[in-house]
Order: sequence, then structure tokens, then C-alpha cells
Amino acid sequence: MKKFFKELHIWLSLPLGLVMSITCFSGAMLVFEKEITEMVQKEYYFVDKVSDDTLSVAQVKELVEPMLAEGVTIKNVEVSEDAERCYKVNLSKPKRAAIFVDQYSGEVKGQPERIGFFRVMFRLHRWLMDSRPADGGIFWGKMIVGVSTLLMVIVLITGIVIWIPKNLKGLKNRLSIKVGNGWRRFWYDLHVAGGIYAVLLLLAMALTGLTWSFEWYREGFYGLFGDGMTRRLVYSIHVGNWGGMITRILWFLAAMIGAALPLTGYYLFFKRKFGKK
Repeated sequence: MKKFFKELHIWLSLPLGLVMSITCFSGAMLVFEKEITEMVQKEYYFVDKVSDDTLSVAQVKELVEPMLAEGVTIKNVEVSEDAERCYKVNLSKPKRAAIFVDQYSGEVKGQPERIGFFRVMFRLHRWLMDSRPADGGIFWGKMIVGVSTLLMVIVLITGIVIWIPKNLKGLKNRLSIKVGNGWRRFWYDLHVAGGIYAVLLLLAMALTGLTWSFEWYREGFYGLFGDGMTRRLVYSIHVGNWGGMITRILWFLAAMIGAALPLTGYYLFFKRKFGKK
């Protein structure tokens, strides 16, 4: 039985392993987008000077409304507990659009654009740089990412079955990454031990990520977990921000391991098949 799972693990990984690697790597790059963006574009997110006089939310809305394009409305205004952060005015469209206002001086900071690097990483992560066809045809990039993620779930589960050792000695070997015994041994340990350390987080990412790929999966997912499982919660689990900085770091490391697993798997496969030649 274990031989069957091993063959299934290998032959599902070979055709789409590179897509899995790209998806995991680009996802890891997006984990700290917020912090990096705020550091690079600090002028949008932070006030020039904190004072005692603060504009009300209604006054902030009055400043922004005349600047809005036709058909765009204000959804809400986010007020941070940090006095140095600007008020964030969320707009109805486009998606995730917002204008920042200095609540002390009344200066409208404007609407920051997404940094080019993260725009590329997002498009890689979701659609492999593809664009939605204007004629309503098959969205191939989205489809390939979705299928590879679905297969990744099976690959991860079969990997767990293959990993299970016969005894305690084998357990110790499969939980350690040895350095100094040659590259092949290192890549093997990284694949086996690294994979098992990250597998539960990778499964969480894949199973939640599929809600953005397939409508049938999304309906089944929310039908299974009920109305209490909101999209905000699913997103929080997917990106790892539900537990603050610690969980985000863990999700980042797991995603990086997930990016390495197909590459180490390719190396081990071709080394075994063609190493002597």
C-alpha cells in the first residue's frame, strides 16, 4: 500500500510541481506586504505631527467625498489606536481601494498604489500572471493554480503516509536534517523532515486557498463549516495573520519550505533515475 502512495506522490508532483513551488514562493512573499509597503510608502500611512486637535470622522468624509469619481462612495473610515497613523477611508471600488487622511492637519494624503513587486507576486500566486479573458472563456492561469493546489492536497497527504517510519529509530532519522553527509543526503532530509514540519500549515493554506479557485469547492466548504466560517476568517487562516506576528512568521517559513519541496523532489527523482548516467 505504501508503494502505491509513493508512486501517486511522485507522479502527481512531476507535472505540476513547478506550479506548486511558484504558488508557495509567491504566497510567502506576500506575507509581509503590509509592513514593507508602509515602510516604503510611509508618507501615506503616518501623520506629519500629532496634535490635540483631531478632525471627526464626518469631517474627514467631507474632505474626501468631493475627490471621488462618479459612482464611488465611502464604505467606512478606519480609526487606528495608534495616534501616529492616518485615518483610512475605505472606498466602494475598486476592490481594497482606500484614501488616507491626516486627521490633525486635514491633509488628504492620497491613495497609494500597490508596489510593483507585490503586484507581480499576487498575479503569480493567483493566476500565474494570466489575465481574465474578456470573452468569458477559460481563465487558464486561475485553473492551473486551482488544479495544482487541489493535487497538492493529495501530494501532502500521500507524503504523510510515506513518511510514517517503521520504528523509533526511523522516526529520529526522519525528523532531523543532517549537514555534512553530502548534498544528496541534505536535500533528502530537507524534503522529508522539512516537509513533515510544514505539512499541516501547508494543508491549511491549500484547503483555504481553494475557496478562491473553484465555485463548487467554495460552496461545499462554507456549506460544511456553516455561516460562522466567514471569508475574513478563511483569509486569516490562509495568510496566517490570525495569531499576529508569530503565526505569520510560521506561515512564511512553511510557505518557503513548500516552495522548496517540489524542487528537492525533482532533484531526488532525477538523481535516482539518472544519477549514475
